[in-house]
Amino acid sequence: MPDYAFGGPADIDRAIGFLVQLDNEQRNALAVLEIDDALAELQREFEKSSADASYRPDNDFIARLSGYLEMADDSENEKLA
Repeated sequence: MPDYAFGGPADIDRAIGFLVQLDNEQRNALAVLEIDDALAELQREFEKSSADASYRPDNDFIARLSGYLEMADDSENEKLA
């Protein structure tokens, strides 16, 4: 999502929902740990952005968030096909 613009807590919440679903479907222990780490980071950023509307995460986080949202889009579009 090269043109992604941070959409606030709602974007983070959507990424959390996608990763929780992915985590529940995952059987590989290492992948589960990686997903859990990503979920912890998303939760921290969600809390910060929910508490302060002017808060903007750093660019590295936004790039990761963009990737999660792109994967969520791909997953949702796959289900429609």
